[in-house]
Parts: sequence; structure tokens; C-alpha cells
Amino acid sequence: MNDKSALSIEQFKTYEPIASLSTERLEELITLITLDSPGIGVSLFREGDIDNQTVYLLEGDIQLVSSDGDMNRVISAHDDAARFPLADGQPRRATATALTRARVIRIDNSILDYMMMWDQMAVSENTVTNSEQESPSSARPQSADSGEPDRSWIRKVRHIMAFEAMPPANIKQLLEKMQPVEVRAGEVIIEQGEPGDYYYVLTEGKAQVTRSIRLASLEAGNSFGEEALLSGGKRNASVTMTSDGQVMRLSKEEFDALLREPLLARIPPDEARVRVAGGARWLDVRHAREFHHNHMPGADNIPLHELRMRLDELDKAAEYICYCTTGKRSAAAAFLLVQNGYKASVLNGGIQVMPQDLQRG
Repeated sequence: MNDKSALSIEQFKTYEPIASLSTERLEELITLITLDSPGIGVSLFREGDIDNQTVYLLEGDIQLVSSDGDMNRVISAHDDAARFPLADGQPRRATATALTRARVIRIDNSILDYMMMWDQMAVSENTVTNSEQESPSSARPQSADSGEPDRSWIRKVRHIMAFEAMPPANIKQLLEKMQPVEVRAGEVIIEQGEPGDYYYVLTEGKAQVTRSIRLASLEAGNSFGEEALLSGGKRNASVTMTSDGQVMRLSKEEFDALLREPLLARIPPDEARVRVAGGARWLDVRHAREFHHNHMPGADNIPLHELRMRLDELDKAAEYICYCTTGKRSAAAAFLLVQNGYKASVLNGGIQVMPQDLQRG
């Protein structure tokens, strides 16, 4: 059973950590979840499973039992504990069995962490003031209502396949480096035979790709210009606007840098434990609500979207092991730290791979 029509945004806002997502992102998430209706006695998951899922109890009662006896509890959909993922951690440290007919929500962890990362990036872009003097051609567009920089383009570029395939550590840098350029109908953005200088994303309007004939039409959300940058050759086609619009552009130098993940140190759980025992410090870059639910003992918590503003709280003489749920947000955090002179590494796989170490509450 996968009927999502009865699910509401308000209902989703009762679950952690997805309650911290924007309404727009929650609406998108509803379309990506899986609804499951296990019968009495059916297992939702088994101890030792690696399913890369976040599971919430929507209706009914379930029992969580671990083979070592550390866990044996019943959770009802009406319990406060049901606001949090069931036995989160990979591999699963307990078996979950339905005691009544139940309904559960399953969310792929990679999708969830990706959404949370982009939401936090958008928050950061809207809260950090850019004090640098910018030229008219590269200045951020202003919101007509508030006079503040218009960040709506962030939502438009999030679904571009090239960006989804980018190393997560580079996303923050990408948002900072892309330059908006207003363009007019008939304007040639790139010309066949010219050397490659920029990578472009069309965020408003339409364009066409031509050689001697029209090859393709472009619309908001399409990107172009990467082939010459990757090959080092000349532009193999021209792109001309067919309407007024806007493009975001990234210089060749930034394109080269941001599409190649920086040399981040990714360390496995065993090595992370050894380093912490030797004086390294855990840095949890998830939302505060996620941190309060569970975290590594002794960890500091600075959510990713606050990290740039709170760098002075960290010790440059210390080594930080950054973590989140799957490793995506922590990669972005470690990159930011390294760029600012800190020694940082990433817990490979996130805390979902070491549930036995977590401190609850």
C-alpha cells in the first residue's frame, strides 16, 4: 500500500528531524517516501539489516528487540518516541515487529540527507551578509519586496543533474561562486568556435542551441557550456536566448575546482574512535534537534548552516572529525573548515554506521 493522499505537511512536521525542512521541501519529500502496511507479526526490519532507510511509525504498535538484550520495548504511534526514526542506525541494532496492523513511512537516507543539506545551504545563503562590493554585472539580484539578495535561483539549480552528481563538499562553494547575469532575447551566450570560459545554468527564460541548424531548446533548469571546459577545446555550438531571462555562470577555474572533490580525509569508524581517544573532537553538523535525539559522546554541535558564522568557536589547534547521518553534510562542513585553516576529516558513512557508540537524549 502506497497511498500518500492522506498525508499532510502538518503531520510530517511532527517527525524529527524532517520537521526542520521547509514546507516546499516537505511537499517534495512526500512524493518520494514509501508507505508500508505490515500485518501482525511481520518484521519491518531485522537486526543486522543495512537498508539505508529512515523509518517512522505512522499507525499501530511495534516491538523492538535486540539479541543482546539491550533493547526490548514497545512503541505506539501515539508515543513521543514515534516522532523519531525507529532504531535508527546501520546495520540495524534491533528487530522491529508489528504487534498490531501498522503503517510506516520509509525514506531513503541519501535522499533525506541531500534535502536537508540543500535546505541548510539555502538558510545559510539567506542569513549570511555579503559585505563585499560587487560590480553590477555580478551583483546578486535584489528582491523587490525586501531589498535583500534574491536567493530563489538556489531552488532552481538544486535539481540539475550535474549538481546532484557533484561532491557534496563543493555545494556551498558553488552557491557562493555562481554569478547571476540578466540576458535578453537574441543575446548570444556562447558562440561556436570560441574558447570555453564559463559554465552556465539557465534559471529563467528560454534559449536554443545551434550550429548551422537548431540542435536543441533550453529552458529554466538546463545547464550548458561544460563540454569545452572539460575537453579544453573550442565551443562546439552556439547558445542564443529566445526570450529575456537569467543565467548563473561559473568560471572555468571554479568549475574545474568544484567538480573535483577536494582532498578530504574520510576515515572509517575504527580509526575515528582511535583519533578521538587520542584527543580529536567530534563535530556534529546536524540540526540541534537531531543532535539532542542522539550524538557521539562529547561531541560539539554546530549545524552546517551556522558553521561559517561560528568558526571562531572552534580551536585551530584541535583536530575535528565531522559527522552527520550519512556523510554528505559533514563533507561540506569539513571542506569549509579546511578552507579556513582547520584540521578536519569526515566520518565515512556518517553516524548511521556506528549506532552502538551513540549517546541518546
